[in-house]
Amino acid sequence: MSERIVVDPVTRIEGHLRVEADIQDGKIVDAFSSGTMVRGIEKILRGRDPRDAWAFVGRVCGVCTSVHSLASVRSVEDALDIVIPPNAEMVRNIMFCTQYMHDHVVHFYHLHALDWVDVVSALKADPKATSEIAQSISNWPKARQVIFLIYKNA
Repeated sequence: MSERIVVDPVTRIEGHLRVEADIQDGKIVDAFSSGTMVRGIEKILRGRDPRDAWAFVGRVCGVCTSVHSLASVRSVEDALDIVIPPNAEMVRNIMFCTQYMHDHVVHFYHLHALDWVDVVSALKADPKATSEIAQSISNWPKARQVIFLIYKNA
């Protein structure tokens, strides 16, 4: 006999997701996922100048705004056969990489960490012991200062 499990919404992501899994004899035999939120960007963009799309599509997500805007700009450039100078591409790549790093920090510490870290217990942590652990696994001279700043700003 098969059973269907539905997880809706899947949390700790930016946006909305529904996952359904058919289980038979304790194993998943089929699975389905769907984004269950329509944001309507396509309707908002209809009739607008394509060169303005980047300013709207960046609002699709609260975390990875730059990526959506950059994809929009590249789509318009591709449609119009625009080739940008190499220096402009380098600047875009630097911006993308910066946003990539920011995105990972936000996703871990803001969206996922609460599943892994007991924040209340973390407040009782011993900064000196933490610093000693950091020193024991890294010979980087500033490891102690980094731990101090983390506790000082917590």
